[in-house]
Amino acid sequence: MAKFAVILPAAGKSSRFQDAHYKKVFAPLDNRAVWLHSAERFLNREDVAQVIMVISPQDREEFMSKFGANVAILGITVVDGGEERSDSVRNALARVKPDVEFVAIHDAARPCIANEWIDAVFAAAEKHSAAILAIPVSGTLKRVGDGHSIDATVSRTGL
Repeated sequence: MAKFAVILPAAGKSSRFQDAHYKKVFAPLDNRAVWLHSAERFLNREDVAQVIMVISPQDREEFMSKFGANVAILGITVVDGGEERSDSVRNALARVKPDVEFVAIHDAARPCIANEWIDAVFAAAEKHSAAILAIPVSGTLKRVGDGHSIDATVSRTGL
């Protein structure tokens, strides 16, 4: 069985999240932080050898104060993020264990990933050396113009 490391980027600013008290990944969801729901999707898998949580350096003290016990018990590696998401991922890649064969990156603010999707992506990565999860667009897409009115319906072909 291949060994995966899972990187959970959570160093963003949550600028679209409408709660000044929380960043989205630290907000409660069913009495637990959003990031913890995401992490749990991977922590219970036999093929996951490491989970790396990437947080903003400005959030480290508060994060460890609130979640340090969870991190320790679950064996999660915590890494400081960078200016851009790519910098954050690079920082995490530098901490991947040497026996890991594949790396998966999943946004810590997206806890509603189905186990069968993870299974499919991991299997595809093992078969093809790389994989990405994509789901065809099923809803209607509209293009809005400068006047905030609908200009066109966008074709879903290929999306």
